[in-house]
Amino acid sequence: MQPDIPPPFATPLGLGRELKHLGITHRLTRPQTGGAYYLFEFGFDPESGNRLHVHRHEDEVVYVLQGAIEIRLDGQTLRAGAGGVAHLPKTIPHALYNPLPAPSQYLGLAIPGGLEDFFDALEAALARGPLDDETHRRISGEYGIEWLE
Repeated sequence: MQPDIPPPFATPLGLGRELKHLGITHRLTRPQTGGAYYLFEFGFDPESGNRLHVHRHEDEVVYVLQGAIEIRLDGQTLRAGAGGVAHLPKTIPHALYNPLPAPSQYLGLAIPGGLEDFFDALEAALARGPLDDETHRRISGEYGIEWLE
């Protein structure tokens, strides 16, 4: 028996579910792609980013729409400017950072889909108030993400 194949569709610019607390917009979610992947837009303010972490379930691809990205790995740093792309295999610890004095914008791809559930859970927790480190780590762990610093 062949699995359900989602129908083709297109969405215009600006559509997608925006997670206001996280600054992430869902563009294509796991249900829309038959579980194959999750596509999202995100950005970082000037000279900001996230901490070193590892994904256990999904590979990530980051395409730089505007600005630049710096990816810190164990003993190595990768950089890409607008139009550049980076592949981050699961189980490889990494941290993402905007090295510029201006905001940067990215298109992210998680393979397979499911990372959107993590972002939705964080967004719901942030809607209730400030998120402490213990809660953030607990939610992350439920989705196979471990923060290393």
